[in-house]
Amino acid sequence: MASTPSLSTPPPEIICRIFECANDFSVVAALFQTARKFYLTWRENPTTICGALAPRVISNLTDAERLLDMQEEAVSKAESLLQKNREPTSIIRAKRLMSNARCASAAADCWIDVLQIHNSPTFDRGEHRGEDPHMRPSEIARFKHAFYCVWTIGVMGKAPHLQSQASAFLDACSPRELCRLEELATWAYNYNDNDFGSLALNLRDEIWMAGYDLVSKRWRAYQDGKRLVGPSDTPMGFFVFFDETQFYLNEIPDQ
Repeated sequence: MASTPSLSTPPPEIICRIFECANDFSVVAALFQTARKFYLTWRENPTTICGALAPRVISNLTDAERLLDMQEEAVSKAESLLQKNREPTSIIRAKRLMSNARCASAAADCWIDVLQIHNSPTFDRGEHRGEDPHMRPSEIARFKHAFYCVWTIGVMGKAPHLQSQASAFLDACSPRELCRLEELATWAYNYNDNDFGSLALNLRDEIWMAGYDLVSKRWRAYQDGKRLVGPSDTPMGFFVFFDETQFYLNEIPDQ
């Protein structure tokens, strides 16, 4: 006679639903390490779980998926076969999506800490930030968009068979978008600590350096010796991601 599932051993469909209701990918990672049944459910349903979770917890899902596609294309055939022999493609893809999202969030957290907007003597006097001096979701979304884009450009730039796609990507960017990417690249290149704990993120590795180089060269080519003068009272002179300084970008063509 078959045993009846108890609350301590919920059926796979309930476990899958628990995964799908998680608040963040870090919760998923913690859950599948709690018990073998949770781990097996994750192994059998990564696409379903990520499909339910990603649109809710990744604000820049289109950018994240484009980076993921390029990372997969950049991997050599030998490396790809080795990965597939270790784990199914769906698991590899889900793990990479989770890891990339955690990297984007960690970088955004560092950016906010470095800028210290809530402590800025000029930027939060009320003339810009209003009653809430902290970063807004729209500003973080702009930062993450640029972060994913520069990372994607770096991935393409380092893979010989994808370099033409890197050029096409930059060709499709408006001057205004290039300005956003250049500001992200400037921050990331000059970020000194580069300490993201166990995350597989190194802003000084070859991929990121390639991204900086390609973005900065394209932006300089557009500028041709001219420089947009942004507001002087923003933290560290950065302005392209803040809500209240978007009008400065109107001086740059958006096509």
